[in-house]
Amino acid sequence: MPAKTETKTETKAEETKAVKWLVVVNNAPAYCGVGAGGVQFANGQAVIESERMASWFKEHDGYTVTEQQ
Repeated sequence: MPAKTETKTETKAEETKAVKWLVVVNNAPAYCGVGAGGVQFANGQAVIESERMASWFKEHDGYTVTEQQ
């Protein structure tokens, strides 16, 4: 019977730390609804994991985007 060998496998999520961004609607602190790219806002804020969408909100006026830990 062949000897069993253990191999360490890591998923991509384990290899890289997930980054999240907080997007705030500057002129509508009570905004609740769906924004660009299907981002869901509640009370003028949304937490997103897409770097592409974070870049979009940074490039457009009316939003403040901060990286979360």
